[in-house]
Amino acid sequence: MSVIGIPYIEREINNDVTRLIVSNEHGNAELSINHEIRIKGHDKVKVLLNALVLRYLGTNGARKITVLLLRRGNRVYRVNDLPRMRSLPVGLIGLVILLIMIISIVITILRIMNVILSMHIIILMLLSPLIIPIIYSYILQLKIRWGNLRNSEIIKITLEYGEFDEQRFNEALRFLSRIENIKSLTEIRRFIMTLVNNPGTKPQAYNEEVISISSILDKLGVKKYGIYLINMDQCNAASIGLPGINYVILTSRLVSCLNSDELTAVIMHEVGHIVHGDSAKALFLISLSQLVNIALITYIIPLMSLPAIPILIGALFMELFMILLTMRFSEYSADKYAMKFIPGKDLAMALIKVTWKELHQELASKRSRVLSSHPSVSGRLIRIASIK
Repeated sequence: MSVIGIPYIEREINNDVTRLIVSNEHGNAELSINHEIRIKGHDKVKVLLNALVLRYLGTNGARKITVLLLRRGNRVYRVNDLPRMRSLPVGLIGLVILLIMIISIVITILRIMNVILSMHIIILMLLSPLIIPIIYSYILQLKIRWGNLRNSEIIKITLEYGEFDEQRFNEALRFLSRIENIKSLTEIRRFIMTLVNNPGTKPQAYNEEVISISSILDKLGVKKYGIYLINMDQCNAASIGLPGINYVILTSRLVSCLNSDELTAVIMHEVGHIVHGDSAKALFLISLSQLVNIALITYIIPLMSLPAIPILIGALFMELFMILLTMRFSEYSADKYAMKFIPGKDLAMALIKVTWKELHQELASKRSRVLSSHPSVSGRLIRIASIK
C-alpha cells in the first residue's frame, strides 16, 4: 500500500494507537492516531502528509454534491436562483481604511497648496468613516433580503461519492444540470431518487436534512438578529453590527460544507462579533485615526515644521496595525462567545472545514501574518482546545 505514491508501514500499538510511517529520499514523517492526531517528521514528506490529513478532515474524505433549497411557507426556491455573488460583499473595514487613506492624501495635497479647510469639511471628514458604512450596510441588507432565513427552512440534499468514484460523480453532475426547470419539492425529490437508483450515478450515501435556522437560534436565545443566505461559491460567513442594523450573512457553499451543529457554531461566532460590538469598535478606531491624521496634517506638522509625507505614512501604518490587531483579538473573543452555546469540537471542525487549505499553507510556509485581519488558524484551534 502507499500514501501519496510513497510506500508506508502500518502498525498497531496497544490496540489504541495506529502509526503510519512514511519515508523516502525526500524525507520522512510519522502519523499517530488515537484520541488525537499527531504528525512529526521533516522535509517534503511531512508537508504532503499534513496536506493529506487536512484534506481528509476538510472534506470527510469524500466528494459531495449538495442541492440547497429554501422552503418559505408552501413555496420552494432553489438557492441557485438567488442573485449570484462573486465575493463576500462585507468589506466594511477595508472600505473605510481605503477611505481614510484617500482623505488623508487629499488633506495633505490641500495643505501643501496652502488651502485652509473649514470646520464643516473637517467634521464631515471625521464622520464619513461612520456614516458611509451604515448606509452601505442598509443597502446590502436590501440587496440580500430574498435570502432571509428567519422565515425560511433550508432543505439540504447531499449525495456522497468516493474519492476515486470520478465517473459516477461526473455523470451525477451532468444529470443534475437538468434540475433547473423543476420547481416542486416533490418533483425535485423524485428527480434525485432517479439519480440515486441509477447504477451509473448511484452515490455511496444519500441524505436529506431540514435545517431551521430560526428554531436553532430561538433555542439558544438569539432572537433579534437577521440571518441571510447568499448564493456564493466561497465557504465563508460575516456579520454586521452597527447602530440600528445587526445581521449575519452565510454563503451557500458554507451551508453545503458544514453539518447543522458546525453551522450553528459559525453563526454563534458571528453573533459574538455583534454582541461585542466589534464592527462599531473598528469604526471608532478608524474615526479616531482620521482625527489624528487631520490634526497631524492641519496643525502639528506645520506648527513644528516636520516632514509631512514620512510622518503621515508612519502614522497610517501604525493606525492600520492597531486596527488589524484589534480585529484579530475580536476573532478570539467571538470564538469564546460561541463556545458558551456549542461544544468546542463543533467550532473546531467548522474552522478546519472552512480553512483547511489555508491551514495547510500556514503550516507549510510559516509566513508572518502581520497585516492580516484574522489570527492564524492554528492559533485559533489551540485557543479553542484550551477553553474548558
